[in-house]
Amino acid sequence: MILHPATLLLAWGGLVVLLQSLSVAGLAWAGLLLMPASVLLAPKRALLLIRRARWLLLSIAVLFTLATPGERLPGAIGELGVTYDGVLMAAEHVLRLTLLLVSLAMVHEWLGNGGLLAGLHWLLGPLAGWRELRERIVVRLMLVLDYVETEPRGGWRSWLTGDDSGPERLALVTGSARYLDWLVLASLTAIAIWWWL
Repeated sequence: MILHPATLLLAWGGLVVLLQSLSVAGLAWAGLLLMPASVLLAPKRALLLIRRARWLLLSIAVLFTLATPGERLPGAIGELGVTYDGVLMAAEHVLRLTLLLVSLAMVHEWLGNGGLLAGLHWLLGPLAGWRELRERIVVRLMLVLDYVETEPRGGWRSWLTGDDSGPERLALVTGSARYLDWLVLASLTAIAIWWWL
């Protein structure tokens, strides 16, 4: 890999911040780029993330559609009438969360669990000397990812039995940032400052 995983995670974080500031039209353009890219680069992982978040997406859609005040759409009946503003806000928030999930799926597919954890380990560097917090966070995430990736027999019901079987040892390969990583991080910082101003 050319770049350190932390650089890619920070770039993804920049994309997340950018998605939060886009209008509905901007989100639609971002969707035209990210959705086909996720189908090509990480179809299984993107579909799995969206499937696991389906109830959250549905809840967001229903709540914003029915509980947002504004101009009622023709045919809206009763107190919980559907408003134009509610439909627009529901579409915006559902699209924003969907784009966040598919972009995360692409990053996870590209880095894998090891790269994701190595990048997180590097990013949590400022916490290294404080009560082993960095190591504890990374190890817990490593165990969760290992547990989720290797679905136990019996599905989710087996999680309720309290089975403590798991890997005896997990390895984390970390690297150090190189010149190119620092150049990309400086560029991302300059773009973020320009965007903010």
